[in-house]
Amino acid sequence: MSQRGIVTRCGIATACLWGVVSSGNALAAPESAAVVPEVMAVGEITAAFADFRRTCEADGRRLWGHSLCAPLLVVHPETRAFVASEWPGKSGAGPWVGVLPTDVTIANTALTWAGVSWVQLRAPLPEAPARRRALLAHEAFHRLANSLGHRGQEGANAHLDDFEGRTLLQLEWRALASALRSSTASARRTAVEDALAFRSERRARFASATTEEGSLERHEGLAEYTGVSAAAGQARERRALALENLDDGARRNSFVRAFAYASGPAYGLLLDEAGASATGWRKRALEGADLGELLGEALRLPAPGPERNVARRETRYEGSALREAETTRARLARERAEALRKRLVEGPVLRLPLLRMRIQFNPGELVPLPEHGTVYPGARIVDEWGSLSVTSEVLVAQDWKSATVVAPPERAQGSRWQGDGWVLDLAPGWSVRAGARPGELALQAPESR
Repeated sequence: MSQRGIVTRCGIATACLWGVVSSGNALAAPESAAVVPEVMAVGEITAAFADFRRTCEADGRRLWGHSLCAPLLVVHPETRAFVASEWPGKSGAGPWVGVLPTDVTIANTALTWAGVSWVQLRAPLPEAPARRRALLAHEAFHRLANSLGHRGQEGANAHLDDFEGRTLLQLEWRALASALRSSTASARRTAVEDALAFRSERRARFASATTEEGSLERHEGLAEYTGVSAAAGQARERRALALENLDDGARRNSFVRAFAYASGPAYGLLLDEAGASATGWRKRALEGADLGELLGEALRLPAPGPERNVARRETRYEGSALREAETTRARLARERAEALRKRLVEGPVLRLPLLRMRIQFNPGELVPLPEHGTVYPGARIVDEWGSLSVTSEVLVAQDWKSATVVAPPERAQGSRWQGDGWVLDLAPGWSVRAGARPGELALQAPESR
């Protein structure tokens, strides 16, 4: 990946001189005078950097045995203007303000660029201080996990778009919320037993659920738990944040990739409050232990057996009303999935190979198409062939080897192709050719022409 981009060294002021940083991080002479775009409130962002520095220093090595403190990079997604907490190289002191190169994907993620391992965040940052700290700590966890060799793997979790999968997940969440709100040990124990029963029933119904859910809970669930745990100093404040996550999770249209943001903090905080019997749970979870099993073990609960009494347990969480709502939602979801299948599988399409892909997307709105992949309603993909910006839908194959959009109405004259809700900018040498079936288009690499 190129590390060449527009940069500047300055203080909090908004007017600075722009220069260029090379892959060796050496600055060329300033090219011109410029003003930092008004969309980047440099002073507010640097104050957020200082706040997070206090947060991670206060946490120390409490959570993972390593500090969460890290270089921070906040990027405006439209202008690509950025504010960084420090300057690359030996000097270190920031802020560093500039424009991110176009070949670097903008997302909330861990990013290695300009010789630095960053925590990258999309502007604007959350206004609520606790939520801002939680987001920064969440992404700092990803950076730390990467450095320790724990790179996340994600399964499809398509069963969480199924009627029973969605229903049992929401029942689990409602039981977890009851556990977090409980004022007595016995009430918490009962609620956790219910949550684990719903969890076990779901995983018994869907063969891949245990593996796929576990992967995302370790990747995003532990990250979100880290954010919630680091963001608030008091246990009741952490529980309030976790309850917000459970409530927000239930309102999402899709749980496929977003569910772990709700489940992870709830299980993590309940484990934290389980006392000495849960000692070492974080290390075990990071190494692959299931969060539900860890909590059941810590509370010395019997493992859910074949007779989980789910129907009886549902009555404590308004299960009948939930099932009625999910029945309506399932009908509408089937209709939408069928329409997407006709557009992106059966209809005329443009298919793009995924070679060294980087993607940014909204994790809360995914639509699985069984046997075909997952539809992302809005995404940006950068690969060897150029970049694809989508505001409608793009189908990413189950094996992550191709992306598909509706074919353009007419052929382009140059390197920019446009279709219904998407724009493709081809890299030099790449072209569009006829695909494997009538009406299909595909990309052709320079060496194959």
